[in-house]
Amino acid sequence: MLNDIIDRIRAVFIARTPSLVYAISIILIGLLASRLARRWLRAILDRSRIRDDRLLKDFFLRVVSISILLLALLTALSRVGIDVRTFIAGLGVTGIILGFALRDTLSNFASGVLLLIYRPFRAGELIEVEGTQGVVEELTIVNMRMTTTAGVPVIMPNSKVWGAKITNYSPSRRRRIEFTLKVGEQDVEPAIKIIEAALGEDSRILKEPPPAVRAVSIANGTVRLSASVWTDPKDHDRVNGDEYMRLLTALSGRAIKIL
Repeated sequence: MLNDIIDRIRAVFIARTPSLVYAISIILIGLLASRLARRWLRAILDRSRIRDDRLLKDFFLRVVSISILLLALLTALSRVGIDVRTFIAGLGVTGIILGFALRDTLSNFASGVLLLIYRPFRAGELIEVEGTQGVVEELTIVNMRMTTTAGVPVIMPNSKVWGAKITNYSPSRRRRIEFTLKVGEQDVEPAIKIIEAALGEDSRILKEPPPAVRAVSIANGTVRLSASVWTDPKDHDRVNGDEYMRLLTALSGRAIKIL
């Protein structure tokens, strides 16, 4: 009895061996074709208008690679006797069920496609989304990965990114900074001159448009001064971080007290 079972298994295995070998060969060819297609497509995209858009390039490469692998898998399944047409028809019904279960994932996928179409940002650009500021690293079909200015990696679902206010700082040629100081009413005129001189000595602050210093309010003998300057985007954070200390030092050196 046992020998009969073993003989049947051996017979089935021998009969199926050519199909299995052929199916495995198809899968291996699919893997090789996927790698070659990615290399070929990357070379084409590097010469196209989107050569500098890493997010869009990576998306195209993933789609082509997955499509080739899926086609190879379906072909291999058909060679081992699996009715691919029935399998695909079953996917239609299953897809409806999964659509309800994976609606968040599908929403992220749709949002990712819209982000790639409208391209509000690109890889390497400094953006702010949902109160988080950082440099875009990668956009997949379901999420966006960025590194904050503090060096912390953050992953956001594409649906959150698409539905949020996106501030892209990188395309800006210049950025504005406003400083607010309070001095005594009797020190207003000398304080404005000292602040203007200190701002003019900082090479990181643009000369055009020039810095503007003005009094914006007066209350109980105290005058609030506003100093607005423009900088290159690359200098924005450093100027914003240390200019108050420079102004404080300049005013203190002339015996003007900041209130």
